[in-house]
Amino acid sequence: MKKNKQSQEATDIIIGDKIVANLSFNAYETGALDAQLTINNPQDFHNSEEAKNDLNELISEAIDASKDKLATYEVPEK
Repeated sequence: MKKNKQSQEATDIIIGDKIVANLSFNAYETGALDAQLTINNPQDFHNSEEAKNDLNELISEAIDASKDKLATYEVPEK
């Protein structure tokens, strides 16, 4: 059985002293990506441009991780 290696990352989005959201993702060696966003404090998250900018940056990093994995992936021969 061949394993699909992955990179995992989880990051909190903090405004002031509150964790307002968390983004976690898995980037697999095939380039596949799964991500989960949890908004813990919707009012503070949605009212903060900083939180939205942090989320955009984290999603961009997740997509880049997926691209990096795909760039080095070699399709196994059957």
